[in-house]
Amino acid sequence: MSRRFFELILALKRKCQRNEEEIQEELGLSQAEFNALIVLDEGQEVSGCEFAERMALSPSRGSRVLNRLVADGYVKTLTGAADRRALVISLTPEGKQVRQRIIDCMEGCESRICGSLDEASVEQVRHALALLEGVL
Repeated sequence: MSRRFFELILALKRKCQRNEEEIQEELGLSQAEFNALIVLDEGQEVSGCEFAERMALSPSRGSRVLNRLVADGYVKTLTGAADRRALVISLTPEGKQVRQRIIDCMEGCESRICGSLDEASVEQVRHALALLEGVL
């Protein structure tokens, strides 16, 4: 009997979550900090609303995560030029460094995943995952 898509997705999620938790532990990051550093692109400034949207959080929860990132020295905030009530968020040099370490760990994990697959299979998996993401 073949497994349901949802069962396969949950099994994959559990395995990926273990890797994510290992990276978080290694870098001393909370899950929210980890996710925030991934969604903040290096060299890019985003608004507070866009930050919360990228994190799939309410503005108030996004604000709490943002305050923690500021306190930890990973991001800086400035008031917006057009609207002084709006915040503009960007990574600090320390935030950029930690983000790069996250990316390096993620690439190492991806290399382990792709290491036993040929190039055509990697592209098939990438395509299938993109399709699933689009549907969900």
